Amino acid sequence: MLEQPFMPRGKGWYDVRLTSDVAEAFRGVASDILDELKDTTDPGLRRLFPPAYKDDPQREEEFEVMTRDDLLIRKRNAAEAVVKSIDKGKSKKGTWSGRIDEELAQAWLAVMNDARLIIGTRLDVTEDMEPEALPPAHADAPQYNLYLVLGALQWALVEALMVGLPPGVEN
Repeated sequence: MLEQPFMPRGKGWYDVRLTSDVAEAFRGVASDILDELKDTTDPGLRRLFPPAYKDDPQREEEFEVMTRDDLLIRKRNAAEAVVKSIDKGKSKKGTWSGRIDEELAQAWLAVMNDARLIIGTRLDVTEDMEPEALPPAHADAPQYNLYLVLGALQWALVEALMVGLPPGVEN
């Protein structure tokens, strides 16, 4: 990943520069999320749809009926927007570049968050784990290292979005 992947350009626009590998991986993640949302019973997706009423199955079912479709639509729309925005960008000499607005930035954040929830659930990531890359020979290295890259990317985008906030809002 490049040092400053998101650069505010005023009026709600951000220039984005990623290594081509990171852009391709992120596009793949968004595409995978679209595929995985076709079967929301997959246990790996449980963190995307957390229960609101764990101790009351009837209320939980009612809540799910009222919210699930809207949540699915928003997740699909965000993933589709990410795929399209990466496809619109340009790759040259190992660097991908593009431009996103604040609405698209929110879609990027949503997809990063969803991907990290899915990967973290499948790898049983816990808060007490060290956030250090695994060696390539480790069986979980590709997924866990992607989890770390997405976290760094998410943090960088949040920081870029905070640039336009009035002083004191971030506290």
